[in-house]
Amino acid sequence: MITSISDFIILKKIKSKDMAAVIDWFDTRKSKFYKIGWAYLKNHHDVEDVFHNAIIKVHEKIGQLKEDRYFESWVTSIFINECRSVYRKRKQKEMTSPLETLDSDPFETRLEVLTDLDKLDEKYKEIIILKYLKGYSQEEIAVMLTLPVGTVKSRLYRGLIMLRKISGEGENNELS
Repeated sequence: MITSISDFIILKKIKSKDMAAVIDWFDTRKSKFYKIGWAYLKNHHDVEDVFHNAIIKVHEKIGQLKEDRYFESWVTSIFINECRSVYRKRKQKEMTSPLETLDSDPFETRLEVLTDLDKLDEKYKEIIILKYLKGYSQEEIAVMLTLPVGTVKSRLYRGLIMLRKISGEGENNELS
């Protein structure tokens, strides 16, 4: 709900497609949204991804807001839907990415994962390295590589699937 003149001014800027205004609005409410995200995801990186995705969606879809007084509720529903989406995707994967356990695995396992990573096409390998080894968000990767965020997401997803297959093939070969 818009409760002050400053909220009205920020909403006016957001409606004029001012990305900085969207980011400022989220920054002033970061704690509230972080708690919501944490309740769904219990993972800092996933919550950060949801923040980035929600900011982009609010910026892109602000024209769909019917009444200004429902702005915060509208944004909250976008944020929650993003949380649910990330949660569903995580559940669908069932297996964890071999890269997510690099820090806790013994040296041999880390070496195997890095060797398997070298077997991927460069376009997948680069995005996986930036995301999991360097810690960049999908949006940051998109900016760095001048790609749409959707392309980064799909290459990351496909690359991880390929990496799992490569890792699985190695295990099967050892057993035969």
